[in-house]
Amino acid sequence: MPEKWVSAGKIAAELARGLTIYSRQRTWLLADLIQWPFWIIFFFLAILMYAPSFLGDTEVMKSISYSFFVFIFVSSFMWNATSLPLEAQMGVVEQLVLTKTPISIHLVSRTVATAADIGLGGLALLLLSSLFFGADVSLAKPLHFTVYLAIAFIFFLFFSSIVSTLLLSVKSPWIVTNILQFVVPFSSGAIPVHLLPPEAAAVVSASPFFYILHPIVASATGLFYLPETQLFVGAVAATAAAALLSVFAEKYLMRRALKTGRFAVL
Repeated sequence: MPEKWVSAGKIAAELARGLTIYSRQRTWLLADLIQWPFWIIFFFLAILMYAPSFLGDTEVMKSISYSFFVFIFVSSFMWNATSLPLEAQMGVVEQLVLTKTPISIHLVSRTVATAADIGLGGLALLLLSSLFFGADVSLAKPLHFTVYLAIAFIFFLFFSSIVSTLLLSVKSPWIVTNILQFVVPFSSGAIPVHLLPPEAAAVVSASPFFYILHPIVASATGLFYLPETQLFVGAVAATAAAALLSVFAEKYLMRRALKTGRFAVL
């Protein structure tokens, strides 16, 4: 059977597994419905406490709304990365090796919950920011927004697989995940770049994550910090690099596991 059909079958199997797990874990849905409205209101109130003038600026409120959407997006994928260390503690990783399923494909099952998390969190964000803070949440470029969101999904699927392999070597992976879920978005576009001082904006725009996250916000608001062609090329290049690094990290993990008898890259 051609390799591509085998991979497609594994992806379909992981999607089915993810849907089954998510449908049985109703507490996940309840947690999403409780936590995201709380965090969204807290986030907006914290900003408005220090910059109340933002409330009267619809463009700024729109930028802040979609910037926080980026935070929800990254946060959900970072917690996706903790599934592999958890499975390692349960002794499931050995079975994964026997099936010869790439880690990035294996994480597709967890991505079902991630997508639901992003969808519920994003919907709550847009509703609350529109109803309570008067933000205009209409998309400036809907098609571009969809394309960049799809690219970001693919990128963070590979990136979360890289993080997963690294977390296998950490005693407290949840601490690292907590740090990453804030550092990655807020250093790469979760703060509207046009609100930053020029020096800070230059630093943020140098991050490879910027080419993944900023286009999402920019296509929603219509405010592009860099030429869109440059952002698109950068996003595709960053995704390709993440795919290559995930393959390298997985192969290194497997070689080290066969050599040392344990799953860790360090």
